[in-house]
Formats: sequence, structure tokens, C-alpha cells
Amino acid sequence: MPQIVPPPDQQQPENPGVQIVRWLRPAGCVLVLLLSALMLVFCFTQGRDPIPGYEPPHDDAYYAQHLPELAEELNAHVLPEVDETASAAADGSTVTITMEARRLANTRAAVLRYYDVSLFVFEPIETTTEN
Repeated sequence: MPQIVPPPDQQQPENPGVQIVRWLRPAGCVLVLLLSALMLVFCFTQGRDPIPGYEPPHDDAYYAQHLPELAEELNAHVLPEVDETASAAADGSTVTITMEARRLANTRAAVLRYYDVSLFVFEPIETTTEN
């Protein structure tokens, strides 16, 4: 007599997303959505100030007319806090800031956090290391 073999299971395997939702239930889904939104807000908002508590004494319109004063302000209060090797000098219609090439991005970002880009020229200087 032949043996009766049951038909193969016709049920398809569950999608992993369906399993996760079943485990978490609606309250868990809301929690995951809130945590995801919080992470996005936390990751993409502005970071802390490069110089805590610093506020420029004048606005960009004033400094556009008084570039030597802007260079003095940078040399006295901004650049020593950000990059002790950088220096600023007024020359004609802009202020030229010179700094080590490896620190260009950080110094530039810190200065432009407080002042308009049209006031500056950033010049990296190459440093040689002696062995």
C-alpha cells in the first residue's frame, strides 16, 4: 500500500519587517519612529560654537569699511582660540588669513561662523617636517 505524503507547506516565509512589527507592536513602532526622528534632529543641527561665548563686536557691514580693525579682532580674540599658528592681515579690500594647510578647514569654518566670506581670503602655507 502506498504511503500518503502530505503536500509541502504552501505558506511563504514572513518578511523580516513583518516579524519586527509583530514583535514591537504599535507602541514599539511609535518608539522607533520617535527615536529615528530624534536622531535626525540631533545629527543634522548645528554643532557647538567654536569659541564659546564669543560675539563679534560689530556686524559685517561695519567691518567691510574697517578691515584693519577686523584683522586686529581676529588676531586678538578669534585665531588664538582656533589655531594659534594662524594670522590675519588687512590688504586692500579683504583680510588675508594665513594658516597651516592641514588646519585650513577648521579655521575657515570657525571664522565663517562669525563673519561673512566676502571679507576674507584664506591662504594655506605648507609646513615641512624635518626628520
